[in-house]
Amino acid sequence: MRVMAWIGVTLLAVSPAVMAQDAGLLAFPGAEGFGRYAKGGRGGAVLFVTNLSDYRPGEEVIPGSLRAAVEAEGARTVVFRVSGTIELKGTLSIREPYITVAGQTAPGDGICVRNYGVSVQTHDVIVRHIRCRPGDEVGRLPEYAERGWSTDALSLSGAARDVILDHCSTSWANDEVLSVSGAGITGVTVQWCIISESLNASTHHKGSHGYGSLIRTNGTVSFHHNLYAFHSSRSPRPGTYGDGSILFDFRNNVMHAGGQGYSADDPVRMNFVANYHPTTPFSANPATTYYADSNFGDITGDGAVPAAYAVAPVVTTTASEAYTAVLDAAGAVLPARDAVDARVVDLVRKGVETQVDSAEEVGGWPTLHATASPADSDDDGMPDGWEVLHALDPDAPDSNADSDSDGYTNLEEFLNGTDPTRP
Repeated sequence: MRVMAWIGVTLLAVSPAVMAQDAGLLAFPGAEGFGRYAKGGRGGAVLFVTNLSDYRPGEEVIPGSLRAAVEAEGARTVVFRVSGTIELKGTLSIREPYITVAGQTAPGDGICVRNYGVSVQTHDVIVRHIRCRPGDEVGRLPEYAERGWSTDALSLSGAARDVILDHCSTSWANDEVLSVSGAGITGVTVQWCIISESLNASTHHKGSHGYGSLIRTNGTVSFHHNLYAFHSSRSPRPGTYGDGSILFDFRNNVMHAGGQGYSADDPVRMNFVANYHPTTPFSANPATTYYADSNFGDITGDGAVPAAYAVAPVVTTTASEAYTAVLDAAGAVLPARDAVDARVVDLVRKGVETQVDSAEEVGGWPTLHATASPADSDDDGMPDGWEVLHALDPDAPDSNADSDSDGYTNLEEFLNGTDPTRP
């Protein structure tokens, strides 16, 4: 196997077995919903994030930065060798397809991005265990005093498709916190994420604007096992474009102090199943047709249908069981849940209802401590100790091999916490 390496990047040959078995393979074990088959960076390069630096468009690329990894071309998996908060100098746009951003690999307390949001605008994207908390410090700069400034924390736009966001923590945005908005978007899953503390009286040009999610497309979208907390509205707001029709599957989510959820555009087809939302009512406009079942909370509208829409599979529990599971495990919990999510979950458990206007009023960005990155002698993204434990060779760059012929590369087995020698 020929290896080409330079600062922050290792390129490895793609296993023929992986290419043959790619079709129909879940993004990772536990991937569900319409985005469950996103390929991500499977079989491609390993790109290492080795610093917390950023650069603006047109500036010199900083090797080892998250932006350099995101903007690289070709299939790639982003592995972190640092923990901490990255102060973005502009929106971090994912425009090149076939990428896995593996936040769970960060040594220490994990990764957060601030100042600007992250925008997914392409296909076959997997993002896991990342925190997006922009805040509004940029909006307070003098140049925005009259015209205002706004951002989402994490969004999908354009014609994004085959995308899964898993265990991401999002907050402190003053438009929507997490949105899926674009006529051509389809094949999307948002699962096990925390969508919290939109900034209400902030720097948005419309004034108070602390919203949860705008989910507006003509395609297919799954939201399951997410926590919405502390928004003035749009928890969530599904809709469509033109004559299209979104198929929106919303189940086992927890909504607390979210203002309200509602559909405002037509036509919308929606399953609303086993959600826990006693303080966040959901209303559907007359053109929305929806199937509702086993929710803990109110949903109103004239468009109820007797049978669920056929959607991609999601293992569904009762609303009360989802409440416990989501509060225990949603958000960026690997390598560790941060103080922001811990505080938000604690407030939800206590039944507190509040609204946030700035990140500073709730303590701001916690320090995310780093520890030493584990040894990886062959720079294939898999620590030596893990390779030895699973009878792999720590001196042979075999991240793209598939030792058990199950379709997942050895690197994916490491990222997924599975055994590369047992299918």
